[in-house]
Amino acid sequence: MKTKIVFILLVAFIFIAFAGCSLPAASGRHLGAASLAMRVTPAPPAEDQSEIGSTDGIFVMGIVIVLITAVPILSRRKKK
Repeated sequence: MKTKIVFILLVAFIFIAFAGCSLPAASGRHLGAASLAMRVTPAPPAEDQSEIGSTDGIFVMGIVIVLITAVPILSRRKKK
C-alpha cells in the first residue's frame, strides 16, 4: 500500500515537472495585471579586468595553501 502511494506521487511529480518545462516562452507575455509590474532591464556590461592567461592569483593562493598546511606539520616535527 505504501509503495503504491509513493509510486503515484513519483509519477505525479514527474508529470508536473515535464508539464512545467514544456510551456512555450511566449506564454509569459500574457500575464495581465502582473505584466505591468515587470520591467525589462538591460544586463550591465561585463567589466573584465583580468588578462587572458594570467595565473598570478592562482600561484599566490597555491603558495598560501602550502604554507598553511606545511608550517604546522614542520613545527610539530621539530618539537618531537
